[in-house]
Amino acid sequence: MGSKTLFKWSKQITTSQVEQLIKAEKEIHKAILIFDSATAEYTNGFRHDHTTFGLMVARLVSANQFRSAEALLDRMKEEKCSVTEDIFLSVCRGCGCVHRPLDAVRVFHKMEDFQCKLTQKSYITILGILVEENRLKIAFSSSMGAALRIFCEMSNHGCPPDSDTYGTLINGLCKLGKIGEAKELFNEMETKGCLPSVVTYTSLIHGFCQTNNLDEAVGLFEHMKTKCLYLQLFDGWTLQGWAFLHKQWNY
Repeated sequence: MGSKTLFKWSKQITTSQVEQLIKAEKEIHKAILIFDSATAEYTNGFRHDHTTFGLMVARLVSANQFRSAEALLDRMKEEKCSVTEDIFLSVCRGCGCVHRPLDAVRVFHKMEDFQCKLTQKSYITILGILVEENRLKIAFSSSMGAALRIFCEMSNHGCPPDSDTYGTLINGLCKLGKIGEAKELFNEMETKGCLPSVVTYTSLIHGFCQTNNLDEAVGLFEHMKTKCLYLQLFDGWTLQGWAFLHKQWNY
């Protein structure tokens, strides 16, 4: 990044001031100049913290300048500035938005090198990106396969999968027609004490309907009723699967 000064800074540069100026600047190259000039103005003066670094990373990501965004992450590490989970995830989400799921996974794996603790939020975010990409018919081995590998790593990092994590994967597997694998995960989550949500139930019901496995669909619906969740079944996108089931069985 360059260090050309756009204007004269006040003698007391503050994080809030830098943050407001960067947010107000619509052009990314000018935002970069503001970011750089803040530290260049006074040799022993202002130093960026995780707030201004994080904002600049987000601006670069929104402009699809991922290489520059990652360079800022490296600079934060060099300057011993804490890189938060949210900063990393902003890069991962940006990669997901431009359909680069494997880059999102690569950045995700860098988090530990930065001593950034992985939480459920991190895992659910990256799994969600990988599952979402399969809507674009990305190969199972490259995207959903990566999701499953990350899922298997969670417990080793002190983050055992929760209901949301299981639900994300079950949804993705159902979208790919991998109903057998989805059913296995569903059974596993119950043995682990993770209660399926209504969305998880309806994802699997819809999957069974799409593969004409109506007996399994009805059985799962009856199981859902015993959990007192069936009244929440009709929540929008799940209606398609249930309508198919209703038509076949003439309920």
